[in-house]
Amino acid sequence: MSDLSHDAEARDDVVSEIRISKKGFEVFVYIVLFLVNAFYFKEALGLPGSARGVGAGGFPFIVSLVIGASLLALLVVSLVVPRKDEVEPFVAISRPAQVALTIAVMLAMVMTLPWTGPLVGIALLALLVMWLGGERRYLLLLGLPPLLSVGIYVLFVLVLGVYFD
Repeated sequence: MSDLSHDAEARDDVVSEIRISKKGFEVFVYIVLFLVNAFYFKEALGLPGSARGVGAGGFPFIVSLVIGASLLALLVVSLVVPRKDEVEPFVAISRPAQVALTIAVMLAMVMTLPWTGPLVGIALLALLVMWLGGERRYLLLLGLPPLLSVGIYVLFVLVLGVYFD
């Protein structure tokens, strides 16, 4: 019989770590998110407006403006404000395969959204991202995603009057 504890120790040594400059990583992420938000803003401009209120076209427009302003503020703060008492100027990604798998799951869920529908798709996405993020408490894994979908339904359909197609 093999010594299982020896195998477990060997597997821990295989886990790699990626170290990236914290400031450079922040700036890179903010710029990428701003470019994605610019595309979202362009698409939101093409949506029909509503004379009665926010409507289907107004809400994405407002969200894109708020996100864009927030990203610009974060970018300026990241570039201008000096870091005080920063212990480590690097970001360590200790599980790059898990991060890549989580991104792949998010992209797959976005691509299958037309078939699953928004409420089921959001619940599945929340469940998978929580599970890939390390959550193992079944009450949270099975309770939170449906509650998130119900909350989104109540907010958009019942409160804002924005119906899902």
